Amino acid sequence: MECEMCGQKSERLRKVKIDSAIMSVCPKCEKFGTPLENMRVQSHSPPQSSPQQVFIPAPRPPVRHVPGTRPKNFKSKKDSDIENMEIVPEYPEMIKSARAKIGISQEEMADKLKEKRTLIAAIERGSIKPDIKTARKIENLLSISLIEKV
Repeated sequence: MECEMCGQKSERLRKVKIDSAIMSVCPKCEKFGTPLENMRVQSHSPPQSSPQQVFIPAPRPPVRHVPGTRPKNFKSKKDSDIENMEIVPEYPEMIKSARAKIGISQEEMADKLKEKRTLIAAIERGSIKPDIKTARKIENLLSISLIEKV
C-alpha cells in the first residue's frame, strides 16, 4: 500500500489527521499529523467498534450581519442630506470658467481630483452631471458652489 502523503510503499500505514484531512500515511509521515487513536472520538450516536470514526460537524451557516457594516436599506443622516441636494443647472460653464481662471488644464484638474480627464471633459461639456461627492471635490478645488439644497 502507498502512503497518501509521500507516495512510498509501506507495509504498515496509519490513519492520521493532518489539518482537517484524514490520511493513511507511512511511519515517516505520521509525525506531520495526529494519530486518530490519540484523538477523542466525537459522535452523536453510541461509540461503534471502529476507533477511526470521527464526527465532523456540519459547516456553519453564513454570517448574516458583519459587525461594522450596515444593512442595504439603512440610510444615514448623510445619505438623506444628499437626497435633498442638487447640482446647479449652470455647472458646466461655472466649472470651465473657474478652471480657466486659476490656469489649470483639464488634465491637471483631473490629477488633483484623482479622476479621469475624460470625466472632467464630459462634465464641462454638460454630457455628464457630477455626483455629489465629485461635485464637492470640484467645489473645494475651484472655490465655487455647485450644490444647492432643494
